[in-house]
Amino acid sequence: MNMTAASTTQSLDRALNLLDHVVIHAKTGISLADLAERAHLSKPTAHRLLTGLRQGGLVNYNSRTRLFSPAFKLYRMGLAAGARFDIVQLSAASMDRLAAETGDTIYLSVRSGDQATCGARRVGAFPIKTLTLEVGDARPLGLGAGSLALLALLPDAEVKSAIERNGAVLAQHPNFAPALMWDHVHSTRAAGYSLNDGQMMPEMAAIGMGIRDPQGAVVAALSIAGLRSRLQPPRRATLRDSLAREVAEIENAIVLRDKSG
Repeated sequence: MNMTAASTTQSLDRALNLLDHVVIHAKTGISLADLAERAHLSKPTAHRLLTGLRQGGLVNYNSRTRLFSPAFKLYRMGLAAGARFDIVQLSAASMDRLAAETGDTIYLSVRSGDQATCGARRVGAFPIKTLTLEVGDARPLGLGAGSLALLALLPDAEVKSAIERNGAVLAQHPNFAPALMWDHVHSTRAAGYSLNDGQMMPEMAAIGMGIRDPQGAVVAALSIAGLRSRLQPPRRATLRDSLAREVAEIENAIVLRDKSG
C-alpha cells in the first residue's frame, strides 16, 4: 500500500470511529472535545473529519448547544439496509417465545463496526426487570453478553482490531478491560455461549449466542438477561438450550429468506 492509500485508509478509519461515537450519543449529542478525547484525536483533526461527515450528510451540528448528533441520512441508510438485513423481523417470533417462556428480558444485538447495537428487545413477565439497554443503544463489542457473543464469533484478526480500537472505553469497565477480553472470547468459544455473571452489574446476569448466516458469518446475537439469582445453574443450562433452539430457528429463517430471494 502506498503512502497516499495508507493515509486515506487512516482518515476513513478515524472518521468512521468518530461517527460511531456520535451514534452512541445520539440521544444527548456530544461535543467536539469529548469526541476528540474518545477517538484519541487532536481537536483540529477531529474537527476536520467531522466537517467531512457533516458535508456528507451523516452528522448534524447544533451551533447553539455545540453538540454533534446523527443526521437523518443515517436513518434513511438504516431503512435501506433493513430491507436486506431484516434480522429484526426474522428474530421477532423467537424473541416473543423466549420472553414468554423465561419471563426474562430478551435482546437482539447487531454489529455496527466496532459496536453492538440493540436492534430489538422483549420484556418478560417476571416482576423485576433488567432493562439495561434500550433499542438503538450501542456498546463496544465485547461489553455485555450479546456484544461478547458477536465478538467471539469474529476471526481473531478482527477481534484483535476491535479490542484495540475500543480499548479506552473497555478500560472503564474493569471486568471487561482489554487485557481480559481475550479470556472472555476464549471462554465463550469453548462454552458455545457468552456469560455475563454480574460483571457489569452485580445483581444482573445474561447469556448470549451468536446468529450466523449460511456462509458462517455472524450477523447478530440473541441474549437472555435477568436477575443474577435466576441465571444460575441448573436453570442456566435450560436457558442455554432454549436460546440455542431459537438461534437455530432464526438461522433457518435466514436460509429460507435467501432461497426465496
